[in-house]
Amino acid sequence: MTRTYSLVIEGDESGFSAHVPELPTVLVTGKSVEEVTRRANEAIQLWWEFAKPAPSPTAFLREIEVELPA
Repeated sequence: MTRTYSLVIEGDESGFSAHVPELPTVLVTGKSVEEVTRRANEAIQLWWEFAKPAPSPTAFLREIEVELPA
């Protein structure tokens, strides 16, 4: 399965940090954009392997729309 995630990267030549908005617990650092991208890929894979909570047997999914002020 392939999923696409946003990777928000900040930094400069002294170092970079990045986070994945869709998975708030995924935060990585590195010396280059390539390094934080690789580390984020690894962190997302680990999240799917270990951190994703299993839904309870009585849970169900509902999509809702929320209107936010501009």
